[in-house]
Amino acid sequence: MHTSNVVAAYVLAVHDQLRGGMRHADLEQRELAALTLVAEHDGCSLDWLRGRVELTQSGTVRLVDRLAGRDLLRRGVSTGRGVPLHLTKRGTDSLERWRAERDRIVDDLLAAVPAEQRSLLIDAMAAVLAGQQRRRPQADATCRTCSWEACGRDCPVDRSVPSTAAGGES
Repeated sequence: MHTSNVVAAYVLAVHDQLRGGMRHADLEQRELAALTLVAEHDGCSLDWLRGRVELTQSGTVRLVDRLAGRDLLRRGVSTGRGVPLHLTKRGTDSLERWRAERDRIVDDLLAAVPAEQRSLLIDAMAAVLAGQQRRRPQADATCRTCSWEACGRDCPVDRSVPSTAAGGES
């Protein structure tokens, strides 16, 4: 019971702080997810994005319309299989502001943890993430606010996708 309380309270504290950071960056949660995912999968289609932001097709269209209207994202020329999505310079700048704010929030949240215990905490969190089996779209959605290049080939969420070792799942 105590463990559940501590974990749930910590998760909610982190969530609340990150939501505040999103507001500071002038982004809603799904807008941030869409920008992050498009940044990491430049040229992805609306249908690909839809499965990762957990919206209906029409909801995803409205999300992309809203981001395009704010000049954060642009649609490319139809490929016949879909319309590729790309971040704009303004979208990239917005994402960079978010990442700086997110990093500041995480630093503040971890400030109370002694330096010698931080790596143990991060390793434990990574083990939890790696231990929960996911399909590729679920893994991408889990990393919807991440700086993907920061993990490189050592992403615990990637390790949670069974077929990643065999070339990945689309």
